[in-house]
Amino acid sequence: MQRKLINGLLLAILAGAWLALAPASAETYKWTDAEGKVHYSDQPPPANAKRESTINPRKPSKPPAAEKGATAAKPKTYMEQEAAFKKRQVETAEREAAEKKKADEEATRKRNCEQAQAELKMLQAGGRLTRAGSQGEREYLSDAQVAQETERTKKTVESWCK
Repeated sequence: MQRKLINGLLLAILAGAWLALAPASAETYKWTDAEGKVHYSDQPPPANAKRESTINPRKPSKPPAAEKGATAAKPKTYMEQEAAFKKRQVETAEREAAEKKKADEEATRKRNCEQAQAELKMLQAGGRLTRAGSQGEREYLSDAQVAQETERTKKTVESWCK
């Protein structure tokens, strides 16, 4: 018994909602007749109406661009959408790889510049400089060798620190 009551009540609510929403989609016309009375209706006004207007015009079935003669873009198929998506993914990956490579090159250039500048400062500071010989022994550099190394290091700094 109670279930029938609930089903009937639910049906009544749905029917009421449908009836309430039905006029919202229709056009509403307003016109003044020959006697000066204002009328509202969902039907177009008669031919003898003095003034008429549409209150709730229906929305056109075609988009405005299609009415002006413009051709609407054909929707893409699934395969076309998938191909476009994969193309964007590849382009993004290539762009990110190029950016990473450029950042790595910049970091390497900066590190080499800093090392060359540190070596140049050490050479210009003076004092006794050494390097490892062929047998691993310590060899002291002469003044001519220090000058030669200083010039070579200056060129290295110029090339890395542009």
